[in-house]
Amino acid sequence: MNNSHSLRTDRSHLTLIALGTSDPRCQVCGDQFHEGDDITVYAYRPAGEPTYEIGYLMCGHDTHEHPTVFTRGVRELVVTGHIGSCANTRTQSTTWVLLAPTIVVTSPTTRTEPHVHPDTTTPRTPTQTTHQEPTPLLTAVREQTRADGGPRDGGSE
Repeated sequence: MNNSHSLRTDRSHLTLIALGTSDPRCQVCGDQFHEGDDITVYAYRPAGEPTYEIGYLMCGHDTHEHPTVFTRGVRELVVTGHIGSCANTRTQSTTWVLLAPTIVVTSPTTRTEPHVHPDTTTPRTPTQTTHQEPTPLLTAVREQTRADGGPRDGGSE
């Protein structure tokens, strides 16, 4: 399957995808979204799964940094669009959905590096953080405690 077919398929799966919240807010700054607002979403689909899920919402227009850490075995996308709603008159409920999705960053299931699509509206690439191994327990204890077992900063625990 070529890349352009894959992107068209992904885009069709994301059109009208439920945002998974009854109170859509930016998960970075907390601003509430309203119908028609531009948004950026992180969508993911584990290998072997047929559908995407929305991981989180952010303000549109590249206000916040895009995700920078991606996971092998999961197809991950950073997608721009705007927020819409679908009403169910029978249940008197409203579902918030993604409209006009444009995929700006892709991380395929076989890699952890992102691919920024050059023909999209986002002017910058995600920053790649370096993966650090966890600090060994003995090193952390030695660096964070005094000889008497108290914290290094002299405060109480």
